[in-house]
Amino acid sequence: MFGHIETLTLRASFACETEGKLPPYLGSTLRGVLGHSMRDFVCPTPDVRCYVCQIAQDCAYARNFASPGHDAGAVNAYVLYPHVRDKIEWKKGDQCTFEMTLIGSAVREAGFYVDGLQAMGERGWGAERLRFRLEQISVPERDALIWSGGRIWMRNLMPQPLTMPERRARTALVRFVTPTRILVRRKLSRRIAFEELIHSISRRLTLLSKAYTGQELQWDEDAMLEAARMVQTVEQSWRDVDFERYSMTRGGKLELPAIEGWARYEGDLTSFTPLLEAGRRLHAGKNSTIGFGRYEVFYDA
Repeated sequence: MFGHIETLTLRASFACETEGKLPPYLGSTLRGVLGHSMRDFVCPTPDVRCYVCQIAQDCAYARNFASPGHDAGAVNAYVLYPHVRDKIEWKKGDQCTFEMTLIGSAVREAGFYVDGLQAMGERGWGAERLRFRLEQISVPERDALIWSGGRIWMRNLMPQPLTMPERRARTALVRFVTPTRILVRRKLSRRIAFEELIHSISRRLTLLSKAYTGQELQWDEDAMLEAARMVQTVEQSWRDVDFERYSMTRGGKLELPAIEGWARYEGDLTSFTPLLEAGRRLHAGKNSTIGFGRYEVFYDA
């Protein structure tokens, strides 16, 4: 169903070279450092916001990183996932590893992202401008090396189709491992019902497909959500997560209330497993660009 959507995951590992502090959740920091690094390569108008720039549609940075807008809506062609969590104090030698999954047309410009990852070592990170040294870039699914010690293996930048076959399932335990923001009627859902999760994933896939493959997904959303309502939440545990990030657009801190936790769903889940697996790779809910909405899922037939 989603095989026309190509993906490519890059894993970057850095070593800290100075002591200092960084935010406990690094998604927004990593996105900012990487974005500035990529923008420096190509932007002739750094003082102009991408969404009002006259050349945004022809700009590699805006096209791949800033999402100036599409008919499908504002959605970026990548998601980040920082492996390090709740670490504030950094010392020389500490490791920082994160993954970036490229989606659709962004896969064809993977070299641009690799350039940006290399340039991150030339910038200071966070408010204290900590220095980090790039150690390697790899493709984790294939244990393939992309960059190490100044050498680069571009031939290993091979995408994978988002092919997710059905599997028999009557039970699914979904555990969110990063802050998650699924909105229902513009309000944060504090307990995620199965219908809300499916609606969030399907909406996200629809936007990504249209924006970055040019194809519209054809499905009966009403029938799909009606079937999702029949799936019951039999066990769950959630907690609120206070999160804020700095917004250059708004010129200050932006509060992003979120939740973390898990739920066990039971019902006729077989037809939903491709969606759940796609969401596992591409995340669910708002702010997935900085890593929100990443989850693990476990099944039983």
